[in-house]
Amino acid sequence: MGYVFQVFTSPDRRRRGVARELIRHIEEHLTREGAVLSYALIFEDNLPPMRLVEGHGYRLHRSLVMPMLLVYQPMDLPPRGQVRPAASEDLDDAARLLNETWQGFELYEPASADGLAGFIRRTPAYDLDDLLVLEHRGEIVACLGVWDWSRITRITVEALTAKLRVMGWLLNLARLFRPMSRLPGPGETLSQWCLTPIGFREVEDLAVLLRYVNNQALSSGAGQVFCVCEKDHPLLEGTKGFFRTDVLVHLYVKALQEGVSLGDGAVFVDGIDL
Repeated sequence: MGYVFQVFTSPDRRRRGVARELIRHIEEHLTREGAVLSYALIFEDNLPPMRLVEGHGYRLHRSLVMPMLLVYQPMDLPPRGQVRPAASEDLDDAARLLNETWQGFELYEPASADGLAGFIRRTPAYDLDDLLVLEHRGEIVACLGVWDWSRITRITVEALTAKLRVMGWLLNLARLFRPMSRLPGPGETLSQWCLTPIGFREVEDLAVLLRYVNNQALSSGAGQVFCVCEKDHPLLEGTKGFFRTDVLVHLYVKALQEGVSLGDGAVFVDGIDL
């Protein structure tokens, strides 16, 4: 697989074929490296990159959802075990949970203890303490990694979509009567946490970890926590009780060899890809 990621063109050089030339070079490189498929992830309403990749033969394969949990108040933890940072000896159990959660999903690469250790080593601003586990009666029943984007990149809001503007107005109105979250406005810097990896057997166990992360984010000043999944994935049930806003993430795919295609099954996309 190849992944086309973060195509930017200077404003004064747009509509001159610069991005098209970049995509052409990327595809030539991917083909030389043996990739048979290439994909891109594009947020809803971002029309210029949609037109760009469609002009290069990419086709919309699936629209996923990025549930964004807005952090604004502490949450109680159900009594379902102990939450703690993972230790190296937990990685085997965590890998098994991940494989049970995502087995059979397109684009999912099976996890292993060594693979998780390598992921932790090579990911900037991420270490073993950022992988949380829920232990119940001596068994790891859920795991959840937390990646603090503000430690590696700064994202400043330039504008809000019409949907988010309406949502912000409604939140401001509701805040007159009860504690409520708020959306960042133009000129504000986002403080976001990405959830990766995510593994669980029971939704109730995942919900404990999500609530624990909410409280951590609140004490650290983070405003949003997010991941990426199918629109009907069970992990969304674990977000009950949160104020959640969903953003569509479009998955575009192109075959780099004849006769190759992505299957029609559910798709796994790691939040780190964003």
